[in-house]
Amino acid sequence: MFEWPYILDFWFGPLDDEGVPGKAYREQWFTESRRFDRAMRRRFSSMVLLASEEGLDHWRNEPGGALAEILLLDQFSRNIYRRTAMAFRNDPLAQRLAREGVAQGRELALPRIQRAFFYMPYQHAENREIQREGVALYEQLEKTAEGRLRDVLSAFHRSACEHAQIVERFGRFPHRNQVLGRRSTAAEVAFLEGGATFGQ
Repeated sequence: MFEWPYILDFWFGPLDDEGVPGKAYREQWFTESRRFDRAMRRRFSSMVLLASEEGLDHWRNEPGGALAEILLLDQFSRNIYRRTAMAFRNDPLAQRLAREGVAQGRELALPRIQRAFFYMPYQHAENREIQREGVALYEQLEKTAEGRLRDVLSAFHRSACEHAQIVERFGRFPHRNQVLGRRSTAAEVAFLEGGATFGQ
């Protein structure tokens, strides 16, 4: 089993002088790749399961450990279980941990790019209030950065706004309906003809 620093190293790699990870790391975050998904499945499936059972709660004593737990639940789950209901199973726990961490200011000790992923569970919430909280967090985070880092964080802010707009409109993410066995409304069907699926 890996310790939490390994999770952060795997996901972010070294940061440059502006606090930005290398291009290869950034491209892996949101580019769908079966090869990358398979590699993550082999390496991290058991740890995602352990995190889902709160077997890594001792990591929460450190800001980096708390982020690593959130990454396993929120991001790694999406790669490992892409296009299945399991991709979303850990969202409630990830959202709880992120909100608890923010309430305690735990993420403020992290580099800004890592804070962007600490807030990611807000983007995945099918809850209007949590979505609004997330947009505010990303807006503030973007304002604190400069140069290339600000450009990167601006993309996270735009993504948060896009997610929030969908949940404001539908109260949920229509692209999840099929794998979750939910019936889509006529408006959702129309939206899905050209709407975002966020890799799922």
